[in-house]
Amino acid sequence: MNRTLLAATLALALVVPAEAKAPTTRPVMVGGEPELDACPSAGAIIPLRKGGDGFVAVRAAPSVKARMLDKLKPGRELHLCEDSADGQWVGVVYPEPMGGPSVTDCGVSSPVAGAARPYDGPCRSGWVARRFVTVIAG
Repeated sequence: MNRTLLAATLALALVVPAEAKAPTTRPVMVGGEPELDACPSAGAIIPLRKGGDGFVAVRAAPSVKARMLDKLKPGRELHLCEDSADGQWVGVVYPEPMGGPSVTDCGVSSPVAGAARPYDGPCRSGWVARRFVTVIAG
């Protein structure tokens, strides 16, 4: 490689930032609005196209590169807690599937005092692509 090309390549490498890595995890935040439920809306997974995977992935962060935590089938109801900055993802809370521990109250259907905080149970939480969710209340 000639010196001019090498110098230009090095200069470009210093100016152009490396591709940002997807966050490995980002907790779903609940609360923060004293007049609203901790998760102000309810939603459900929409019907999916035939021939697809038959499920929607729940991710550890709002990114397709984030680790998959769970798989949700169409019709599965969710608490919708927060949107990602780009509006493409929604942070959700949902109970264990039938047959698992009996949890009917995820603790997000009433206001939470104080500032928004990461959801810490008793139900599951994660991020779902917004395009696969329909709002059913709130």
